[in-house]
Amino acid sequence: MNPHYPNLLSPLQIGDVILKNRMICPPSQPYHAQAGETWPSDTLIECYAERARGGAAIVTCDGNQFGKIWKGSNGWDSSDPDTWTYMAQMADAIHFYGARAHGVIMVLPEGRGGEPSEERYSAESLHEITDKYSDLAKYMADCGFDGTYIHMSYKMVLTGQLMSPIMNKRTDEFGGSFENRIRFSLELCRKIKEKCGKDFLIEASVSGHEDDPNGWTLDDTVAFAKEAEGLIDILTIRSMEIDNQHPTGFAKSRTPFLYMADYVKKAGVKQMIAASAGFFKPEDCENAIAEGSADLISMARAFISNPDYGRLLYEGRADDIIPCLRCNKCHNPNHNLSVCVVNPRFASEKTIDRRNVPVTREKKVAVIGGGPAGMKAALELAGRGHAVTLFEKSGRLGGMMNHSRYASFKWPMKDLLNWYERKIDESAGIDVELNSEPDPGWLEKQGYDVVIAATGSRPVIPPIPGIERAKPAVDVYGDEKSVADDVIIVGGGEVGVETALHLAQNGRRVTVIEMKDVIAEEARRDHYYGMFLAAVREYEDTLKIILNATCTGITEDGVTYIDENGEEQTLKAGTVLLAAGMKSDVSGAVKYMNCGKQFYHIGDCNSMGDLQTAFRSAYMISHTI
Repeated sequence: MNPHYPNLLSPLQIGDVILKNRMICPPSQPYHAQAGETWPSDTLIECYAERARGGAAIVTCDGNQFGKIWKGSNGWDSSDPDTWTYMAQMADAIHFYGARAHGVIMVLPEGRGGEPSEERYSAESLHEITDKYSDLAKYMADCGFDGTYIHMSYKMVLTGQLMSPIMNKRTDEFGGSFENRIRFSLELCRKIKEKCGKDFLIEASVSGHEDDPNGWTLDDTVAFAKEAEGLIDILTIRSMEIDNQHPTGFAKSRTPFLYMADYVKKAGVKQMIAASAGFFKPEDCENAIAEGSADLISMARAFISNPDYGRLLYEGRADDIIPCLRCNKCHNPNHNLSVCVVNPRFASEKTIDRRNVPVTREKKVAVIGGGPAGMKAALELAGRGHAVTLFEKSGRLGGMMNHSRYASFKWPMKDLLNWYERKIDESAGIDVELNSEPDPGWLEKQGYDVVIAATGSRPVIPPIPGIERAKPAVDVYGDEKSVADDVIIVGGGEVGVETALHLAQNGRRVTVIEMKDVIAEEARRDHYYGMFLAAVREYEDTLKIILNATCTGITEDGVTYIDENGEEQTLKAGTVLLAAGMKSDVSGAVKYMNCGKQFYHIGDCNSMGDLQTAFRSAYMISHTI
């Protein structure tokens, strides 16, 4: 028994199958790992191998498809015999670390949207679909996969649509009664067991309940589990909607859907129950199993942000686990590159080590600026054996991350900031100089081999009459008492709206005026924007947003603006805040250009971005020194 997490790290027997621990990695494929290949690429294989290396007992590989694969689809054609060699290599790479390889079955509906009606799918065609997808499972088994993961969650897949009383209006053998609505899913599982054998594990993910009084209920999930005894081995309980399955700082708790798994588990079902959504902190995972709420913990972001997550737990080094920001950038199908803010190696495992420049001697390095890029650079450089002095002009590290100390929904960033502060404090190779903005002439005389400017950004000040009366929105965090009861924020980007939400939560009446027809246009859409808007709507009585509005002046008691009809309006408030964006502090970096034998500038003073780009630029430069 492991002394650190005796429940989470204990083996689990399912029939004649033994899992090495209770951590399973669900489907979480990086979107750029496939570039049109109709087989699993080397990049993808290495990505999944790293999840196994990191300690997951089951690594679930998504991407199995039939027929032609289009470029950028992140899938492969499992019906093509030429693909099977690569599928076997993937399973073998996962097995190398004592983990089990499962492949996804996702029965996507024909076309987009719509109900699983008899007009779209005859009863005969549904039987044919279960034949087709059970053959897919057999292909996986023949290639060395140990099981399958069947998506039955939400209403985006045919299994989930047919199970939902909201969507399924059929009157034949696949519609109407509960027994008929689950028939398709059970038939698919039965055929897989017949073709692949009893030890080929079937994991099914279901929404614990739907967010509708007439929809699928937790009692339906319990009844389904009991009907599926002997067919489904692991039942993963997911949220009612896909976005909520990836909870951010706006969620009401760290693991908001544990209650669903607890309900099903304690109803006496025979399957192993996996809890999911938000699980990251080892204590949360350990307690869920110790208290009998789940048998397994399904978590993807833990292994993405910390490739050695499991190893750190086994060694009792949980303090070394870097907090996940819960930004969901790792799940971003609208860009060509999947990223992780806190793990620059994510999805580059195969190539990034080749890029690192070996350290030939210890160097004396000055890092100017203790914001995100500066902190990351200092830690990476010290970890490579260099002697680092980190200069920060204010009295605390963090830079633009410091607002997380005050905004309730920024707790993931606060956790990350606290981790960086602690790690820098523990590092013998980093000397921190707070309240220090070194004079370039003095710095030049100190004999630094390398000087890295990480001076960040500064607010954009647009040419609006009376602009001097406005206060930058980023300056109110920690100084909320200086803000009047009625507030106007000029600028409805992500920073402006987040500041408005923070002030509304602190009892202020806030109005945001935004030039565009949408707020926070730059905010990522996938598994984030919907939760962001929902959090804002909770305060609709005290947080007002005016779109298509151009500020024309800031007065002593408010603002003037042109509305969407071209008419000038006046709005009064005791405080006016400005959130018109940020720009690189190039001048702050330039003055240090000749202060060392080598010079670099990283983070926002190099190119405006976000935490991910700041951390990545720091990582890249640090690994060339």
